[in-house]
Amino acid sequence: MKTFPANKQGIGDKQKKSSLRATWRALLGITFNHFPLILPGVYPLMAPIIMFRLKRRGFSNCRVEVSRNGLIVHAER
Repeated sequence: MKTFPANKQGIGDKQKKSSLRATWRALLGITFNHFPLILPGVYPLMAPIIMFRLKRRGFSNCRVEVSRNGLIVHAER
């Protein structure tokens, strides 16, 4: 008989890299002072929202890369 971990999806806690707290912090408290901007633990679904905010603030040549640890944001004024 096979035993499964306590997590129903079979994913260990150490494998989970993104967090809701980091995503919320990136959404509300992001400052666009220097680039590349590294946002560790942010969900990849935040990329379009970050792009929208950059464009609204007058940045050009914007891109957001998804890495294993979070998002990397590039932009120019």
